[in-house]
Amino acid sequence: MCGIAGFFAYDPARASSPALAADILTAMTDVITHRGPDDSGQFVDGPVALGMRRLAIIDLNTGHQPLFNEDRSLALVCNGEIYNFRELRAALAERGHRFTTCGDMEPLVHLYEDVGTQLPTHLRGMFAFALWDSTRKRLLLARDRLGVKPLYFADTHGTLVFGSEIKALLRHPSVHRAVDPATLHHYLSLNYVPAPMSMIRGVRQLGPGEVLVCDAGGVRIESYWDLRFEPEHGVTEEEWARRVRDKLEEATRIRLVSDVPFGAFLSGGIDSSAVVAMMARNMNEPVRTFSIDFEEKSFSESEHAALVARLYGTEHRTRTAHANWVDLVDELIWYADDPLADSSMIPVYLVSEFAREHVTMVLTGDGGDEAFAGYPTYNAYFVRAMYRRIPAPLRRHVVRRIIEALPVSTAKVSFDFRAKRFVAGAELEAEEAHVWWRAILSESAKRDLYTDAFRAQLGHERATSELYREHFERSGTDDPVARMLYADTRFYLPADMLTKVDRMAMANALEARGPFLDYELMELAARIPSGIKFKDRQQKYILKKALEPLLPASILNRKKAGFNVPVGAWLHGDFGRKAREVLSPDRVAAAGFFRPDGVRRLLDEHAARRADHSFGIWGLFCFQLWYERFVAATDVVPPAAVARRWSIPNRAGERVS
Repeated sequence: MCGIAGFFAYDPARASSPALAADILTAMTDVITHRGPDDSGQFVDGPVALGMRRLAIIDLNTGHQPLFNEDRSLALVCNGEIYNFRELRAALAERGHRFTTCGDMEPLVHLYEDVGTQLPTHLRGMFAFALWDSTRKRLLLARDRLGVKPLYFADTHGTLVFGSEIKALLRHPSVHRAVDPATLHHYLSLNYVPAPMSMIRGVRQLGPGEVLVCDAGGVRIESYWDLRFEPEHGVTEEEWARRVRDKLEEATRIRLVSDVPFGAFLSGGIDSSAVVAMMARNMNEPVRTFSIDFEEKSFSESEHAALVARLYGTEHRTRTAHANWVDLVDELIWYADDPLADSSMIPVYLVSEFAREHVTMVLTGDGGDEAFAGYPTYNAYFVRAMYRRIPAPLRRHVVRRIIEALPVSTAKVSFDFRAKRFVAGAELEAEEAHVWWRAILSESAKRDLYTDAFRAQLGHERATSELYREHFERSGTDDPVARMLYADTRFYLPADMLTKVDRMAMANALEARGPFLDYELMELAARIPSGIKFKDRQQKYILKKALEPLLPASILNRKKAGFNVPVGAWLHGDFGRKAREVLSPDRVAAAGFFRPDGVRRLLDEHAARRADHSFGIWGLFCFQLWYERFVAATDVVPPAAVARRWSIPNRAGERVS
């Protein structure tokens, strides 16, 4: 696990001197030191520069990067872990390739010699890499199938700049800082930035399952993998359950290879509990497990986590999160990189910080909802059809008014919140409703916030639901459950869930591995007919059946709770005061995107408990802080606490003491 960065002047006229290239590369890798505090490495050769920061997990002594082939015509930097490296290494050795390390990354350069740009199709793992082919004067970038590891790039008039995080690209002189209007528009509906966008104009994400090839002819991007829903019929429920259980156990087992201490996040939900169960079955020592608890009872899952910990005899630790996390907010915004307003980033950061006191790597339950239909919106899709049998005038003028009159609650996923969301979305077309039930600000709410100047900049940008609709169409199926699963796996999962876990774990130099994110497990789940996977509209039906021998009914039959934090309640306390400070009329006006009176209205309505605007306020709050840190500031520098923690120098090479 590490962070990578670099650039390639594919227009020879844009090449820098070796000394200048090395200085730029150092600045790019220094700013992502948190991703790899154990080691650093550089390779500068003519038009190309490759750099890395390493977090040592496997092959602690000889795993230095960049890595090379026998004649050093190929150079590689890679972030991630390759789980089938031993099989690849054995096959390559039989074909005469020679190795100088014992790690999981060196097989990549030798495999490239044999298969060229088809290299990613042979890998089972999480990865983002850059490989320089000096013979062909070609740079290859690739990202893993599900998008677990991030990779950003900017094509700047003859120079391709890339990195694990945007802040690395912003240390390159050809990458300029300006907000992308379309990205901001969509962010306000999602509270995250959808791929391939970034909030910096001209910077883009390489998508999950994509390769980028850059040579003298320019930049070309191709997809090497996609998730196909082609149901396999004639298989019994019992057989599907066995296959799921066996594949999940295999996916967990191959992720236990480590030369450093490791453990697991344990929330007490089905997915994290399943991973802990599989770990316990494949380890000769107690699993180290870590949980975050909340003082607000509706948000606490500690008793469920403790039950699983007792069942499997784990070495369990719990820490309580308090609202004083607000003191960390500047650091969280810095680590998030692009603006990210998923409130669960807070507990993920806290549990990562907590776990890092004891281990260097953890396994997580991410991906289980997308593989096995775990979100309530899948049920809502079908409930909507029944609800719409009520005559429209009665729905809109009686039922909806009654629901909208319910008092606002700050409890976790409260009835009034769910009911208000449902009745509003149920009036939309089915797949648009699936988007709305996740949306933060509607199209009309966004337009009401925009200043005239920003509205003119934005032009006629399409509705955010159109981004989701593209993914529904790409699914290649008419099955409504499969279409929703495809859209959530290819759109929502990498842009929100995986981004959050990567940034918050790596903020603490902690590697996170997800067995449910194994592409072979995902492909297996996609072959299960929806009538079995989501039988009788039960979320995760077949996964629960697979886990019956391993987990008690009290865990398997729990309603999905999520990992959110009580932002709505906290807005009525210290965080509310902080939000008003950050979203003050002067600061909002200085940014120029939103009308101060529109922002103040959201704050006032929430404070008066006339509406629950917690998610919208949180999104605006995170964007405002991000904008002031990454765009409006004279230079992109980390908060002082971050600079001290990781000893990050400023551009002049001075370190904060």
